[in-house]
Amino acid sequence: MTGRAPLVCAAIALVACGCKPSAPRQAPGPLVSALFGLAANFGADGDATTRAWAQLQDIALRVEQRHRHTHADLAEDLAAVVFGELGFEREIDSKETRFFQLSSVLGERRGSCLGLASLYLAVGERLGVPLDGILLPGHFFVRTRGPGGHNVELLRRGEAMPDEWYRKKYGPWPPAGSAYFRPVTVTELAAIHWYNRGNDLRSAGEMGAAELAFARAAQDFPGFAEAQASLGAVLQLRGAFGEAAAAYRAAARAWPDLPGLAGNLDLLQRQRAAPSP
Repeated sequence: MTGRAPLVCAAIALVACGCKPSAPRQAPGPLVSALFGLAANFGADGDATTRAWAQLQDIALRVEQRHRHTHADLAEDLAAVVFGELGFEREIDSKETRFFQLSSVLGERRGSCLGLASLYLAVGERLGVPLDGILLPGHFFVRTRGPGGHNVELLRRGEAMPDEWYRKKYGPWPPAGSAYFRPVTVTELAAIHWYNRGNDLRSAGEMGAAELAFARAAQDFPGFAEAQASLGAVLQLRGAFGEAAAAYRAAARAWPDLPGLAGNLDLLQRQRAAPSP
């Protein structure tokens, strides 16, 4: 009773420019504040957040210093620091929260595509460089803006990948105007984190908490079809058939051909039609 495979990845965009970013020791910006707020909601303690904040500022400073010497594409400098100097690694198998929660990604130097993307977004905000997060079914990647803009694939150590590679690997998805293959807002990024949190909780058998996480994701990102469908699935499992039907209808509005949705709806109809015991 699931739709598309759980989202454990995501996309971000970096500006390819010759600018000289600055990483002053200042208060966290709105995106970083949102990501650390999520970490607290997911169980990170204050000390972990304090350490993560210091680590994040150190990474931004390293990128800034490197960029002064290279004057290269900033995405290349970021990849050189994150994957080269600091040895961050990808996680492609586990749905555990620690691999997409920013504070633990920083502490363990290991993350899913969503976790590594969040790191890139956070560093970009510290440097005053605008980034775009790009959502695909089951994935999240990076794209630079402006002349010479390109995709930055975090699960391939920052390698530039063409649009067609994403279409073949993660497609199909709904057309332009949907939740996919366009920049996400900070609120939508947070919703994607809540969706991933729901997947982790569901895997652990914590269905009540998973339902709350999926509900938060669906509320904050109504066009995110997988979140709506996953909410419908957990509601269906606990016998809340009317609420499950409403969630499935929302998923169908966002993506009529969402894989697995037709099967869930068929089972739901049979369950609702079955005589009470």
